[in-house]
Amino acid sequence: MLSRVALALAVLASALSAGCAQAPQVRRDVVIGLVGEPLTALGEDPSARIVRGAITESLVRRDRDGAFVPRLAVAVPTLANGGLRVEEDARTLVVQLTATFEIRGDARWQDGVPVSAADVLLAHAEDRAAPPGTERRWMADRIERIEALGARLVRVVYRAGERWEQYALGPHVLPAHLLAGATADARAAYAHEPMHAGPFAIAAWVRGFGVTLAAFRDYVGGAPRLGRIEIRFFRDPGSLADALLRGDVDVVPSPSFDLDMIATLERLTDRERLLAQYTPAMSVEMLRIGRRGVLADASVRRAMLLALDRGGVVDALFGGRALVPRSYLTAPQPAAREVLPAARLDREGASALLASAGFSRGALGVLERGPERMAMTLLAGGSPARIEAGQRLVGDLSVIGVAVTLVEQAPEAVEAAVAAGDFDLALLPEAGDDPQRASERYRGWVDPWFDLLLSAAARSPEGDRAAAYTELQRLWAEALPGIPIYQTLRVDVAPRALNGVQPVPHGDPLTWNIADWSFAPEVN
Repeated sequence: MLSRVALALAVLASALSAGCAQAPQVRRDVVIGLVGEPLTALGEDPSARIVRGAITESLVRRDRDGAFVPRLAVAVPTLANGGLRVEEDARTLVVQLTATFEIRGDARWQDGVPVSAADVLLAHAEDRAAPPGTERRWMADRIERIEALGARLVRVVYRAGERWEQYALGPHVLPAHLLAGATADARAAYAHEPMHAGPFAIAAWVRGFGVTLAAFRDYVGGAPRLGRIEIRFFRDPGSLADALLRGDVDVVPSPSFDLDMIATLERLTDRERLLAQYTPAMSVEMLRIGRRGVLADASVRRAMLLALDRGGVVDALFGGRALVPRSYLTAPQPAAREVLPAARLDREGASALLASAGFSRGALGVLERGPERMAMTLLAGGSPARIEAGQRLVGDLSVIGVAVTLVEQAPEAVEAAVAAGDFDLALLPEAGDDPQRASERYRGWVDPWFDLLLSAAARSPEGDRAAAYTELQRLWAEALPGIPIYQTLRVDVAPRALNGVQPVPHGDPLTWNIADWSFAPEVN
């Protein structure tokens, strides 16, 4: 017979065993699926931005609503706290912003080295050397210089004559202790697998397969709630959808799935396990119109606006979920105004406009005006939805006698052609989360008054810019250098049990707050 002590111990052990068996299990790993593999995690392509959002950190970031929040910085420099100053030259009356950033004392690189002012200076030099037209270069060009005031203190002097609303996002960090004076081979190795200060660090990168990220316990925002992130690369959306269906992938962030896969997504997410989130983004799919030949005629551009069945594109491709924009800026951007009429198909009106401009049907039904012939190319590429939208636009224009040939090109090539003005028509995405940058995109494409007003808006205090942006959009609508086809709708898929996943309308990737992701406990 067992003694009382032995019996008590046995009962206690049994109770502990039962308690352990019933303890909720918490999953601490996530598998993210992406279409396409980035060359580097610090690139600007969509897949790179997902990886970059998990491994990097900035002095200041945006929260879900777009408000500035400090990360590596102690505070966001503002006029109220004295960290931001507006100085005006008494002779020229030119204003200049100056912001002072203090780096947190506990901010560490993933190798344990403290983040310092030298890291901000190095990153700015690297950003200034980035190719023109890139986001890094555009932001760096808004900054005149950065000065180190101490080991953890920097002063950022912005370009004279501008009051940039996104000023706090301008300065970045790169590890000077690794990159300052580094050889070309060392820099290439860093670009391949960068070490930064974000919530997760690259543990392994297997080319052609995926990346393993490990939690950085000394992350400035606190240890991430997940311990490991697996990122897997897929050839196309179909193979990624199959992996999601099998349960091999948990999260698919935008833009890996286009809206042309809505029917597939609804089948995949019509269950308790998965949830698809559709978020209107501050960006548009824009049909840019060049200025070569007949396209320089405002009547031609206006006729195209009437001939394109933009509502039909949205209905056919996206089941009516996306919106047809009425400006190059879209809600929820506060500066967005409805300066174009609502989408209305009027091919008779389009034909009448072209006839009044002197065009008539020629060979094969293509419109002609003397030696001018209404034949042109449309550049597009990057996603099945964009290609199909382009095909529909080609069909719409053919009805009124405009012959368009669709030419598929990589998005980078399309952007380069537009930047150089070497194109007829081009279909490409345009971000609008920064109204100044979105407006600058059309400098030289509208009229001289647009350019003057744009410069004046950049110099004006933030509270005085609303009227300027309204007028800029009105002038843009009159000149019509582009026709907005549909507002971008982000599609993100994640497990219902994964908390903290928050798609945002501004340009940040889904992984912007990945340190806060966590699974709900599973009770066995």
